[in-house]
Amino acid sequence: MNENNPVLHSMRHELGELQRRYGHQPNDFNRYQLVRHEQRLAQWVPTEQLRASA
Repeated sequence: MNENNPVLHSMRHELGELQRRYGHQPNDFNRYQLVRHEQRLAQWVPTEQLRASA
């Protein structure tokens, strides 16, 4: 996937927001949102590319 893809950029930004939110408020709801978003992102991007950009 192209690194400049706007959907990919948006999903990575949302991932960062969810990680920060869970870091400040580690509750079940925030954890569920974070894990679910990670699953959606994994459907879009190969794992190797996710690790390289993290």
